Amino acid sequence: MFKSTNFTNAELVNLSKEIAVVGVEYTPLTSLLLAKGKVEKATSPIFTWRERSLVHDEDISAVEGEDTTVFTESGRRELNNVLEIFKKGVSISGTAIAMQSNQFASEINDRLLELKINLEKKLINGTKNDGSTAPYKRQMAGLVAFADPTNAVNVKGTVKEDDVKRVMRNLWNQDLAEGQYYALVNADIKEQIDAIYKDRYSYQHITTNFGLVVDSIETNYGTLNLILSKHVPADKMVVFNDAYLNLVYLREPAFEPLAKTGDSVKGQVIAEATLKVASPKAVAVVTVA
Repeated sequence: MFKSTNFTNAELVNLSKEIAVVGVEYTPLTSLLLAKGKVEKATSPIFTWRERSLVHDEDISAVEGEDTTVFTESGRRELNNVLEIFKKGVSISGTAIAMQSNQFASEINDRLLELKINLEKKLINGTKNDGSTAPYKRQMAGLVAFADPTNAVNVKGTVKEDDVKRVMRNLWNQDLAEGQYYALVNADIKEQIDAIYKDRYSYQHITTNFGLVVDSIETNYGTLNLILSKHVPADKMVVFNDAYLNLVYLREPAFEPLAKTGDSVKGQVIAEATLKVASPKAVAVVTVA
């Protein structure tokens, strides 16, 4: 029997570079993290870390020349997330390959895009499941699940300027490390925010280094960059400090050939990944009722 081990190592193709550039507009969060190099490596199906926090409520003034006898370590929670497996199969008949020799490569590219879109959805909306019960699928927790409830802003009707300021102030009050603030919004809420500034302000589109055009709002508490996303729930705006987010791989995206049986060529695009939120205090959700 012809097995996948019959392929050379060169045919086990790593797609980590390709996934960074494919479907950027469909997957703004994943593309942002990849473009900024915010990627870590896991060594097991459960990724664990200590919450990143800063302490500012103590007097650390010292006497000149004194010995250091007091040592401070901030109390930090242990957080974790589950590594989720993403997989798409590819199968092309011998006839199709004979008709168009690059069809298999084209199919792989399409499956990679589909995998990235599914990963994007889970990074935002995922619900944690350790896979211990049927159907035994491990599933990650997404941004919405990680968001600190104390940052939440509830809105009736439509989003207003005060709501944007309020969510930014909530994050500012958390004494976070420096980073850039982004808001993932769907089309409806983006239209509401655009309406706030219609005929009142002029603002320029800023092209970021990962190829997206975003709008930014200046507040007393920092600049909020707005990113349009199809995958955010219709009633929510998800705001985060990017210094606290990382994409974590146990297995980077790759194409793996499968054993040939019959008159077709088979393979799979596969990845195993999760989201690291160094502190839930860095994530806020605005909910519109």
